[in-house]
Amino acid sequence: MPHEVSAASHAVPASQRHSVTLDTFQEQRVPTDAQIAPDGTQVAFVLDEYVEGEQKPRGRIWLVGADGGDARPITSGPYGDTNPRWSPDGTRLAYLSAREETGRDKPQVYVVPASGAGEPPRRVCAVPNGAGSLTWSPDGTRLAFLSPDGKEPSSEPKVNEPQRHQRLWTVRPEHDIPRPVTPAGVTVWTYAWSPDSSRLAVYSSDGPGETDWYRGQLGVVSAAGGAVRPLTHLEHQADALTWSRNGERVLYVSGEWSDRGIVGGDVFVVNADGGEPRNLTPGIAYSPSWLAELPDSGGFLFAAWNGLTSSTGILNAADGIATLLAPDFILGERFQPRLSPTADLRRFAVTHSDQETLGDIYLGELAADRASISWRRLTHLNTLLEETLELAPTRRIAYDGADGWRIEALFTPPPRPTAGELPPLMVYIHGGPTGAYRDAFGDLTTQRFAAAGYAVLRPNPRGSIGYGVAFANAVLGDMGGKDFADILAGIEYVTAQGWADPDRVGIQGWSYGGFMAAWAVSQTDRFKAAMMGAGICDYISFHAQTNIADWDMRFIGATPTENPDAYRARSAITFASRITTPTLICHGENDACVPVNQAYAFYRVLRERDVPTELAIYPREGHGLRERDHNRDLYERSLRWFDRFLKNERS
Repeated sequence: MPHEVSAASHAVPASQRHSVTLDTFQEQRVPTDAQIAPDGTQVAFVLDEYVEGEQKPRGRIWLVGADGGDARPITSGPYGDTNPRWSPDGTRLAYLSAREETGRDKPQVYVVPASGAGEPPRRVCAVPNGAGSLTWSPDGTRLAFLSPDGKEPSSEPKVNEPQRHQRLWTVRPEHDIPRPVTPAGVTVWTYAWSPDSSRLAVYSSDGPGETDWYRGQLGVVSAAGGAVRPLTHLEHQADALTWSRNGERVLYVSGEWSDRGIVGGDVFVVNADGGEPRNLTPGIAYSPSWLAELPDSGGFLFAAWNGLTSSTGILNAADGIATLLAPDFILGERFQPRLSPTADLRRFAVTHSDQETLGDIYLGELAADRASISWRRLTHLNTLLEETLELAPTRRIAYDGADGWRIEALFTPPPRPTAGELPPLMVYIHGGPTGAYRDAFGDLTTQRFAAAGYAVLRPNPRGSIGYGVAFANAVLGDMGGKDFADILAGIEYVTAQGWADPDRVGIQGWSYGGFMAAWAVSQTDRFKAAMMGAGICDYISFHAQTNIADWDMRFIGATPTENPDAYRARSAITFASRITTPTLICHGENDACVPVNQAYAFYRVLRERDVPTELAIYPREGHGLRERDHNRDLYERSLRWFDRFLKNERS
């Protein structure tokens, strides 16, 4: 597979290189949402970067030519711009932007000439509650978007978890009055236009809450507005909706996912008039996440999670045979590897990262015989960091987990190990469990700990995405069971190779990784220290307060009222009397997904048992930390904690 690799960084003198620091987090520029122009000559994308004096990164819409050259910003909204989308004729670019008059959390629809010069951006319409998920109709006559319905509920008092439905709307670019497409009382989570612009496929739910997403269903609605007509009955979530080119079928990716936004599973097709869906990829050993039908072929170009990497290939609709054309080229979107193609699927824009590329825009080209894909780098957004950082190299490893299952992981040794001494081992668990580590640029947590002298193990235990549906579903009803055994097996494998000190092992993670850290210290004294980040320690109280109560019922396989023992059996707090491991607890104060009571509860039981512990609650933060100073504190605090128990106590 042709793939451009720059050798520039190899020529930089060692004296100009420096280790990853806390400031690196603020210096990195992150491109997302690459969108190719209809004629394939330009790519629009969002570039997130920190601005001096601001706590959160700000996004701008940028353009770069398909022949490379200097990328340039074309927007300058005060709160950030997102969701660039080309008009089908390529003359205009629509996007979302929040402004002073509407507020940071209520972005509006804007249109700007495709050249990005001359005429200023024009707001298309007023959306009182803000817009999201913007797209053009294929005929270019309308823009569609999602927006909450009705007035914001009063919080004095908050009554019955006040929530609003999210409706699908359309507006004509030359007309300033948006019209609802879907009826009141239905929440639309994702949608796709039919090729003739007359209908839209939607994934929707009757309930408006985040938890209702888990029970969504697939339907079709007229673009003129009307009732949503069900297509089939889904048992799992669906996303990546698309239509066949003749408009007769709807295709989608479906799986049992822990988080909205993560997409990867099996590909299904159903008649656009309804019927029984057909699984096109039963037993596939990776996780397709995006697809589009090729012209005149009966096949589909697709993108997928594939183990520790991403893949792009062609799926034959008749026999379900998938051919990988780019088996090992990471597509950089965090939760859904995907392409942005021209109409003929010959060219496509992607974001890409590897061990030497922090994140850039690439152009892919499908060969005329559809037998290969070539990639070309269009931007160099982080050249200063790429050429001056001393990055710890990462290698892919595999070992036998529980029941002899093959488990993959990333192992990162310290770039400057202490002579004559094995490094301490940091086990870093990903969130989800529907998630996966990929062999891209080492995340800053990994690189920061490696620079501080740690070896870092990042396993993809069962439950991870990218290994097929059976592997992902193996965690259902068994969270903290064989997935935890897979993690322990990885520790034994790494230490048996002589790569790390078996007597100095720490564990940390965020979200599901935070649950696993808490669970680990309740099940074994193998770890010298732990960090529980936004983790669950008590599933019964979690169920009572979370905004995703369907998640625990689906992944535990029980309800707390009918089978409370199943909830207690998977809760670290049940086994608190066993815990002796020093544990740092970090959490966002406004976390609706994993409420902060989980942090307070675990802190209380550890304090009452005189187990060394520390609690850090970050104000204004939700399930992930966004503010610059909070991220800095988290990095500093966690490193100090592990140094104290994995380094200092030994010395």
